[in-house]
Parts: sequence; structure tokens; C-alpha cells
Amino acid sequence: MKKSSYTITKENLEKIKYSCVISLKENIQDTNKHRIVEYNSSFLKNFIYFLKDEEAIFLEDLFGPVFNESGLTFFTFENQFYYLFNIPFNYGYTLHIFIEEKEWLKFPYWFNTERLASLGKLAGEISHELKNPLSGILLYATMLKDELPPNSAYTEWLDRIIHLTNRCKNITTSLLSFGKPEKENKEWVDINESAKKVFQVLSGYEIFKNIKMNWNLYDKLPKIYANRTQIEQVFFNIFINAAEAMKGYGEITVETFIKNDNIFIKIKDTGPGIPSKVMPFIFDPFFTTKDKNEGTGLGLSVCYGIIKNHRGKVKVYNSREGGACFEISFPLYTREALREDEV
Repeated sequence: MKKSSYTITKENLEKIKYSCVISLKENIQDTNKHRIVEYNSSFLKNFIYFLKDEEAIFLEDLFGPVFNESGLTFFTFENQFYYLFNIPFNYGYTLHIFIEEKEWLKFPYWFNTERLASLGKLAGEISHELKNPLSGILLYATMLKDELPPNSAYTEWLDRIIHLTNRCKNITTSLLSFGKPEKENKEWVDINESAKKVFQVLSGYEIFKNIKMNWNLYDKLPKIYANRTQIEQVFFNIFINAAEAMKGYGEITVETFIKNDNIFIKIKDTGPGIPSKVMPFIFDPFFTTKDKNEGTGLGLSVCYGIIKNHRGKVKVYNSREGGACFEISFPLYTREALREDEV
């Protein structure tokens, strides 16, 4: 008889919020199986119909052959995706921790809860501190533009200053409205025109000097009823992310089309793509794969908020050709939808 060598007690198991089991490896007909010897109340709650008194129950018979591999693995059970930690001890004993996918996706929030709690206060302070300086920049840039002679070479530069200053004001507004969006001024927006306008502004940036833009735009694309500045903010953030992912060398393709009463925008790049392990978290506030001083992790979360507030959807995947693809869709507004939007 094997000696029990695991030191985790029933009380210890109850402190773990996830379904947990301690098993003992046994050889049954030349096959290694893991017999359940202890479990916590969470496991009992989720899988009570499997447990029978005075009967040996093997994990493999319940969930399949996923318990021999040490460390992290995963499996699907009754249409539910589970992450599984197998932590072996001496004498054939192993601790198994079952984590449902919906719980696994909460992990990043554990580390960011305190930062998120202070975001509202911080955004308010930033907005207040920047309001007057940004208004001053806009005022003086507009006055300078009015003083210039017609067809002056400096007019374009001042237009960019005015445009980018307005964008800075919009960023602070977006931070404030991310969690509790306010009513914004909306108008009929040409998606094709907005995308090109944003790239025209970005084309002067050093990181875009060696990037080729491919435009595959549907020329009869209907306009959407939206906040123009916010829609441009979405393009701005995604274009910047693509350029940085490609390190300033590659191609960005923008495609627009209509399908099933929705307007679609696809933005693809030729970068390395998004690693599958971080894909579920890219829209989380403060989540970033950039170095500490290079990114805040707010760009895509703001994009997600803007798209959602416009009744749109966004999904991200790596294209077969390589690189990341952002696919955004907006519904074609009906008169009824527009009336609801004004309420």
C-alpha cells in the first residue's frame, strides 16, 4: 500500500475557489489511471452526479486522458472549455485544479482592479488639467491660420496641429466615457473618407514612412450615423498598433463592404500576428505587450468602447497570410433605430 505523502488537507482544498481534486495514480489493466481520493465542495457542486459512495472513481473515466501531463493543459467537457493544472506529489498523488474558461479570462482583472478603481478619478483630473492648455493651443493655431496668406505652405501644418489637438481632447473624453458613455454629437459619417483622412495625418509620422497602404474600399458604401471624431479615433489607434507591430516596415490593407445589412471594415497588417495566449485580453484596459514606458494598454479598450457604443462589433484574428486582422461591423441604421438613438 502506498504511503500518503500529500500535505494538502481537506481544509486547504476548501480555500481554493476552483474545483479541486487529489488523485492517486493506479495501474488498471496496463493503463495509468487517477483515482479520486479527495475533493473540495466546488468540485462536488459542479460534478456531484459523478460521485458515488464507496466506489472507486477515476478521472479518466469522467473527463478523458488529460491527467498524466504535469503543468497546464485543457479539455472540453459538456460543451464547456476547462483549463487544468496537474501538480504531482510523491508516491503517485496529484493535485488537479479545474478552471472554467470564463473564470480564466478574469485573471488579468485581478492585477488591474485597483488601477481600474482609480481610473475615473485620474481621468477627471487629467481632463481638467489639459482642458485649458489644449483650448489655448487650438485658439492660437486658429489665429495663426487666419493670419496666413492664401495658399501658404504653413496652412497644412496648422491644420494638422488643430486636428491632433482636437484628438487629444477626444482621448480624455473617451477615458471619461469608457465606463459610462455620455450622449455625443452624431452625424452621417463616410467610413472610407474617415479612414483616408486619418492615414493622411499619420503619413507624416516616421514610423509610417516605409509602410504601404492598400485601399480596397466599396465606393457605394452607405454612411453611418456616428460621432465622427470617435470613429476616427478607432482608425487612429488600430493604424498605430499595426505600424508598431510591423516595426515601421510592411503593408496595411483597409477593406470595406456590405454584408447582411451591416457595414464591415477589415484592417489587416503584415506583421507577426497576435500570440494566441494574449488574444483574449487585448481589449482589456491596461493590458499591453509593449515595454513599460511604451504603452498604457488603453488604446484598444477605448476602441472597443467606441464600437460598442455605436452598436457595432469587433473581432480580431490572425489571417492565413500572416499578420493581424481587425474586423469591425456597424449596423445599417433604420429610421426606427435612429429614433431610438435620439431618445
